[in-house]
Amino acid sequence: MDFNEVINKRRTSREWTDRDVDFEIIKRIIEAGMKAPSWDHYRNWQFIVLHTKEEKEHAFSYAKFIADRFDLSRYEGRKLNLAQEMYAYAMPRQYTMLADCPYVIVPLFKCAKLNAERVSKLNPLTTAWCVAENIMLAAINEGLGYSLRIPLNKEHNIVLEKLGVPAGWMPPCFIGIGYPKEDERILEQYDTKPDKHIHLGAW
Repeated sequence: MDFNEVINKRRTSREWTDRDVDFEIIKRIIEAGMKAPSWDHYRNWQFIVLHTKEEKEHAFSYAKFIADRFDLSRYEGRKLNLAQEMYAYAMPRQYTMLADCPYVIVPLFKCAKLNAERVSKLNPLTTAWCVAENIMLAAINEGLGYSLRIPLNKEHNIVLEKLGVPAGWMPPCFIGIGYPKEDERILEQYDTKPDKHIHLGAW
């Protein structure tokens, strides 16, 4: 697939078919993630891959709790902006978009504690997001889709404990991989030209 085609096809999916994914494809996708820039050149990343229904149910109980208690009625019967429309569609699916896809990749970066005092202190986190972006684009290139959940509140600690992750590792996100349903709803996106966002020389 052409690179620009991959970029333009990239979007989050939340509805999946029952079709399984060959694990060799998952390994290729993770290999693409490993080729992301690494702030210290050590590539201190690990990946937990969840496949069975039981593994995903065990890991993402908090996501299910969040999805089950989401009050959709607050968004019904009124005009929504793009963010609200996405929120109303995505929040009830925060669990199923992971549990219903064949594989979930949990990337982990080595970090004892996040410190946002300076941008450079976030190097481990920022490079982990480069890993995640490579994984998402690689999935699209393989003809697959992905879902993306960022841990909310204490969720990262809950998942780390459930998965037996040693201290000093942190997940930036959880990435589901599978074949999206062809009739899945495609949410409207804010679309603009780069000219509105480019400042030459200074702001």
